[in-house]
Amino acid sequence: MRYSGPIKSESRMKIPVLLLVVISGCFANENLHGASFVFYKISRTAKVVLKPTITEPLSNITVCLQSYTDSIQRDSLFKLEIENSSMALFHLFQLSDNYFVSLDQQYVSYKSSKESMEWRLICVSWESSTGIIHFVVNGKLFPRKVLKPGFIIDPEVTAVLGHDLTSYVGEIRNVNMWDQALHHSEMQLMYSKNRYNCCGNVINWESADYEIDGDVLLYKPSKKS
Repeated sequence: MRYSGPIKSESRMKIPVLLLVVISGCFANENLHGASFVFYKISRTAKVVLKPTITEPLSNITVCLQSYTDSIQRDSLFKLEIENSSMALFHLFQLSDNYFVSLDQQYVSYKSSKESMEWRLICVSWESSTGIIHFVVNGKLFPRKVLKPGFIIDPEVTAVLGHDLTSYVGEIRNVNMWDQALHHSEMQLMYSKNRYNCCGNVINWESADYEIDGDVLLYKPSKKS
């Protein structure tokens, strides 16, 4: 279509740049490919709740997500909480220069390098039979550690992003979870091959059942950048 003639001063060009979606108090199931949750200020209530598809107790898990922030305090990235309780059976969080992985109130820590401002792809896998944890950040495998061998995660849990004593400030995207312990090479390939969305069978970013609470926005670019 071709336009000829002057543009009136009161006319506005509608140029789609992004879509900000606010959903509060209800669960929505949708494909979040290319989207991210933006936690835009410190809050005691801001969080995103994801409904995992779990039918049996978990003896193996893998969680992968991408995080982007320039304000690291005590940042809760992902946790599995018993429903109707604040008790975390599994918790991935960052405090100052360290990452922590917690299971049933016990934890291991990993020293984080001072990287430039960039998205970080964080993956952690755990298997109950040995307690072995594989922890990978942007394709870098940290030393293996052992935590809670023999522990089993109750299936009556919900997954919570960005909420602890105070909320995380930054963006989280591409959250996937499996009921198996992926090999560390598979987690490293997600970064090297840019395959961030690998369709977890417990939480799938491309078919996410989620609820937003508080000061969080769902950001969806209008087109691939």
